[in-house]
Amino acid sequence: MKTTAAQLTEIGLAPPAWSGSPSAFPVPGPSDVLRDRYRGCLVAGAIGDALGRPAEGRSAVQMWRRYEGGLREFQPWRGYRSGPVGTFTDDTQLTLVNARWLAEAGSGELDPDLLADAIEVWGRTGRGIGRATYEALANLSGGRRWWASGAASAGNGAAMRAAPYALRFAGRPDELRFAAALGTVPTHADLTAVASAIVQASAVNQCLASRSGSLDPDQLLGSVVASVDDLDLPRLAHRGNGSRRSLAERIGEVKALLGAPVERVLGHFYNGAFVLETMPVVLWLLLTYADDPEEGLVAAVMGGRDADTIAAILGNLLGALHGVAAFPARWRGENLEAHDELLAWADRLYRLRWVPENDLEEGRDHE
Repeated sequence: MKTTAAQLTEIGLAPPAWSGSPSAFPVPGPSDVLRDRYRGCLVAGAIGDALGRPAEGRSAVQMWRRYEGGLREFQPWRGYRSGPVGTFTDDTQLTLVNARWLAEAGSGELDPDLLADAIEVWGRTGRGIGRATYEALANLSGGRRWWASGAASAGNGAAMRAAPYALRFAGRPDELRFAAALGTVPTHADLTAVASAIVQASAVNQCLASRSGSLDPDQLLGSVVASVDDLDLPRLAHRGNGSRRSLAERIGEVKALLGAPVERVLGHFYNGAFVLETMPVVLWLLLTYADDPEEGLVAAVMGGRDADTIAAILGNLLGALHGVAAFPARWRGENLEAHDELLAWADRLYRLRWVPENDLEEGRDHE
């Protein structure tokens, strides 16, 4: 029987052994601050998802007509009659599936069959399922194994659930990149989709390791491009533009647009579900609003289109940079669906990465 690495290699989606600079995947120092950033990463991702849920599919013009001062409060969902008003979609649901998969593997080998099974079970009741994931779910339900179930799609369904790879393997590029590829393939059998998950996890890693809660654009953009520089990424056509670019090349355009009006940036990249649209917009928003997480999420949501996913991915990054308290109290606690569950999985991933294994075995995890 082939190993998971051999299976990934056979389908052409295995990242090679890392030979780049350690600065692309810096090692954060374990501390109470870092633990809070782990929590912030998952909680703020859910906040962005929940805030952006009613904005998905609308245009920016529609959003500003409807929410003149910006969408700043969670909106009730007609299909959800009880519980917190801050209800999220597939973005956070699948992030939790990934977090559980990584945490329950412990220090052992990741089993993609377990992930594929969990995704298939989730899909029976999952919210807002995207096209590629819907196709993959049909394949999984029909009996296809994890390496043959994914759609040939560079949609953002892989990047939106990628933050837990960084929480589990921050500072460990080979393990992080392998987990990102393995976690992507059951739904998105595409090299650019794999790269988008690596880029997002690399960016989370950078945010976790930031000592000052601030970011240097050259460092961040250079690092996330370097994280996939050894992948032979195809140049893909961009929506409404005859030019063809790779994901790395599109990210390379972000710096020149820093300081530009958000409308111009969203028009340039188009804030849709294709990762050549999603990831540059997210990174631009991160660098533009690094010092103001609340306004960053509002800007993401008010852009409409794939607002919930873009705000969720951005929330993961801003939360990893600043921690939980950087976000308004009205977006946290009892107002946010699964708030305590998000904290619990963040804490578990923190312990797995940073608490010595013998301390875990003896119960000395400082709970």
